[in-house]
Amino acid sequence: MKTALPWIAAITGGTLVFLGYAGFDQFYLEWICLVPVLWAIRDQRPGRAFCIGWLAGIVMNIGGFYWAIGMFQQFAGMAWPLAALGLLLLAAANGIVFAAWAWGTRLITRDTGWNVAWVSPVVWTAMEKFWPELFPNYLGASQYQIALVTQIADLTGILGVTFIVVYINSALFAALDQWFGKRRIAARQLLVCAAVLAAVLIYGQVRILAVDRQAAAAEKLTVGLIQTNRGAGGQQLDPASQLREYQEMSRALVASQPLDLIVWPESVIGIRLMSREGSLPSGLLGDTHTPTLLGAVLRLGENGARAHGSALLMDGAGRILGTYDKMVLVPFGEYIPFGETFPALYSLAPPSTSSFLPGESREPIPFGTYLLSVNICYEDIFPGHVRSLMRGGPDRRIPDVLVNLTNDSWYGNSTEPIEHLALASFRSIEHRRSLVRSTNTGISAFVDPIGRIVTRSGIWTRETLADRVPMMQGRTVYALLGDWIGWVCALLSLAGIGRALLVTSRRGKPLLPLVEPAAPQSTKQSGPGKPQRRGKQHR
Repeated sequence: MKTALPWIAAITGGTLVFLGYAGFDQFYLEWICLVPVLWAIRDQRPGRAFCIGWLAGIVMNIGGFYWAIGMFQQFAGMAWPLAALGLLLLAAANGIVFAAWAWGTRLITRDTGWNVAWVSPVVWTAMEKFWPELFPNYLGASQYQIALVTQIADLTGILGVTFIVVYINSALFAALDQWFGKRRIAARQLLVCAAVLAAVLIYGQVRILAVDRQAAAAEKLTVGLIQTNRGAGGQQLDPASQLREYQEMSRALVASQPLDLIVWPESVIGIRLMSREGSLPSGLLGDTHTPTLLGAVLRLGENGARAHGSALLMDGAGRILGTYDKMVLVPFGEYIPFGETFPALYSLAPPSTSSFLPGESREPIPFGTYLLSVNICYEDIFPGHVRSLMRGGPDRRIPDVLVNLTNDSWYGNSTEPIEHLALASFRSIEHRRSLVRSTNTGISAFVDPIGRIVTRSGIWTRETLADRVPMMQGRTVYALLGDWIGWVCALLSLAGIGRALLVTSRRGKPLLPLVEPAAPQSTKQSGPGKPQRRGKQHR
């Protein structure tokens, strides 16, 4: 039973992580979720710590991404067994973050004597920054409802919030380990932890007051969102009926109140244009005589066989004011990896797989005196991509507002829509811009520059939303410096690993064996050859 306890602790930790994450929304669990895993690896060799962490990561990702089974079935046309296998492979790949964190934390603390309270968040933050994931997720997103905690994202990005969450976990573990191991209160450890948390909360309060004042004084647009509750299947089966529904709901919303802009979600219609200039019939928008931003499958030219996933902004008369083409495509849904090199791969793909062209322009779309930074689908969960769009293109025309057009119907009635929205809300904090988010089945929302979800729709509901959206100015530290904290943590992690490897090589300790070698029978040796005591504790 004793040998099973670390693995049980790993499963417990992984379960706490996904229960504390957006969707299940038990955010307080995220402040203790890593404590069981840190306990589980405290006496282990790094190789076994890796395996324990990997188990925790697989559990975390199966629980957090359970909806991927439905996505693989609908988006990629997979049968249920293949879809379940896809989820397991996704969980195993994403779980490497947890595994590498456990390995690096144990290795560095064992062989350098560095404090686990600081080593642990440094290694985790570095892994979140650099480990590639199909659906990036950040531990810090669990705190999306706690505005006082999240405001540091305008300095550090979402990685800074992750760092704080992991640091609290690690400091708590270090204090508990000292109490149970030495019956001594880790007063200094706890005081430093309290000071760090107090600094984060004070900064949050100061920034909330300042940004709220700026937003109140800013010029505003009245924006309406249309959510028809038509899923992807409905769009493909009856596109004409769907278009009529968008037109009717837009007319009704305009009749109820004056609007400056209407926003439709991703891929509402298919359009073929000879160029990106000109006009479309005003009746296409329902004769609302109101500027409309809509998502479309856009083909250019007479022979344009391949399409872009695009956003088109049109004025009330149907004149095209600007376009944006989706740049970050969904693998196996919107393109096949290496499909350009090996076109035969597309013949093997299910019929639901598209062959979209990625966009190239990062220019904002002009709307009167304002600039809209538009992104499509899951582009809003990639902090680096949104930051590149917020640079304003070659002319550095900094946008005033963020707009996202999304189709989340592929994921069914699951936790994915709120996970997606939670991750996207951090782009508002990072750039101090409102986020206008239009989806076809939910969750459509208005997010303010604090990251608060001001107004939102339900999931799988038919409704319209409208709100006044401030046009914000200025740039944040994060907008200027990006994920600097991820780079710093990566350098510190490499330094710690390098130092640990140097110490290990001098001691002649192996790094990766999963089974502790048998201790020598004689203990009369002295000097460097004297047997080491097993499982040195975290210091």
